[in-house]
Amino acid sequence: MVAAREPASVSPPPLRLVAGADSPTDAALEPADRRLLDALGIAVYTTDVDGRLTYFNDAAVELWGRRPEIGQEWCGSWRLLWPDGRPMAHDACPMAVCLREGRTIRGSLAIAERPDGSRVVFEPFPSPLFDPDGVLIGGVNVLVDVTERQHAEEALAATAEALAMSSAARDDFLGLVSHELRTPVTTIYGNARLLLQRLDRLPNVEVEMVGDIAADAERLLAIVENLLLLSRLQAGVSPELEPQLLGHVVEREIATFRQRRPKRVVSFAAPGRHVVVEADRAYITLLIQNLLSNADKYGGSGPIEVILEDDPTEARVVVLDRGLGIEGISPEDLFTPFFRAKEAQKIAGGIGLGLPVCRRIAEAMGGRVWASPRKGGGSEFGFALPVSLEPTNE
Repeated sequence: MVAAREPASVSPPPLRLVAGADSPTDAALEPADRRLLDALGIAVYTTDVDGRLTYFNDAAVELWGRRPEIGQEWCGSWRLLWPDGRPMAHDACPMAVCLREGRTIRGSLAIAERPDGSRVVFEPFPSPLFDPDGVLIGGVNVLVDVTERQHAEEALAATAEALAMSSAARDDFLGLVSHELRTPVTTIYGNARLLLQRLDRLPNVEVEMVGDIAADAERLLAIVENLLLLSRLQAGVSPELEPQLLGHVVEREIATFRQRRPKRVVSFAAPGRHVVVEADRAYITLLIQNLLSNADKYGGSGPIEVILEDDPTEARVVVLDRGLGIEGISPEDLFTPFFRAKEAQKIAGGIGLGLPVCRRIAEAMGGRVWASPRKGGGSEFGFALPVSLEPTNE
């Protein structure tokens, strides 16, 4: 198609009337103007005041797929359609409206069907023509082929719809699987912990086997909890924010962690005052659990240090270890779902969801997360949440 490629705006060149034309309806283009429009490569045609064709160039012929007769009304299209495919009467086309109302028409689309059945989507730019005395004598129209743009937009819309459906199906699947796994895994983990506490009463139970059951059940439970929360966040479920005593929540989770890992040393340092944040307690709990679990898996055998600090705008919880470290690893990669560094894969199992979930949780509560190498070896992981200005009842 010899047609322009979507100009921001199309302004037809000023057209001059041939001197001595018998009447306004007999007005014709000067030879220089005709040569210019013939050479443009853009579909252009003109009509008289009654909408009868007075001129069209070869680019218009190519767009229409036919060569109409001079004097045909409104345009040279064999058949016109609205953008939704409904038939358009020629006297309802943009050029007809332009001549009836004596004004330029912009921002419309139409479809021209050619005699061979092929179709082209075009954007018309009709403008009225006036003589020196301001009398309407006809119109000029520029037709811009936007078929490829239209196809691209339709393909993009179809792709976006398919992606949305795929994402919704994935979220539904994650939610379903998480809910279905949560109850049996919780039962297995709870019973394994109970057995570990009563091994002295069950002489025939192997301590190591029960310990393995408890450890694997705990790991699976953490994966399920992360998947469940991730599916909630992706479904647009917002956390319930209310003032929380961050130090109390951190202390409770550290105490729970120590019960599960009695051989792991965990220290906690906090200001000598209450630090209150706007947060969802369940979300904070999962944040701390994930960071402690991460330090436990990759932090070597040394102690884990947890530090709570604050300033007038935010409270920060920092988890420090002297383990594997993250030298040479992009922090952005660490918070990408399912990413696991090669060295980390050699040390412990996992699917790479804990840290990405931490980011989603923190951001959902208006906070942030970070990771950085620790001076002297090891890693620093942390999260920050906005400080609450509201009082708390705790």
